Amino acid sequence: MITIVRIGLLAVGGLTMPLALGFLLFPARAAARLGLEALGPLGMSTLRGDFLGIFAILGGTAVYAAIRNRSDVLIVPIIMLAVIIAGRLVSAVLDGSGTAALPLIAVEILMLAVVLLGYRTLPSAQALKASPAIVRNTAP
Repeated sequence: MITIVRIGLLAVGGLTMPLALGFLLFPARAAARLGLEALGPLGMSTLRGDFLGIFAILGGTAVYAAIRNRSDVLIVPIIMLAVIIAGRLVSAVLDGSGTAALPLIAVEILMLAVVLLGYRTLPSAQALKASPAIVRNTAP
């Protein structure tokens, strides 16, 4: 089960890390895919900085957790995804973006489920200190 969870976490990183790179290198193109447009240099800076940060941290922590076999770092993407989903749901009610945003909400809920499963399945930092065999995946 741990192997499947770790593959799922790598998939979350595989989805979000290219988005982060896209916002760093081609912010206008990446933003257009999400229905956004920069109104000037400040907007371009926001696209690069904010969206790079969001997607890099989401993907980076998921990949780190998968590679290092650690659940504790997953609290960060759990909180981020929960807030993102909450914001989309508020927008669906207030702005009527529900139908257009459904595919994004579905992907974010799926990513949240994978990350939550990782948080509940992978060992914590304390467990790793207590039993070094977990790090090598040799625990019974």
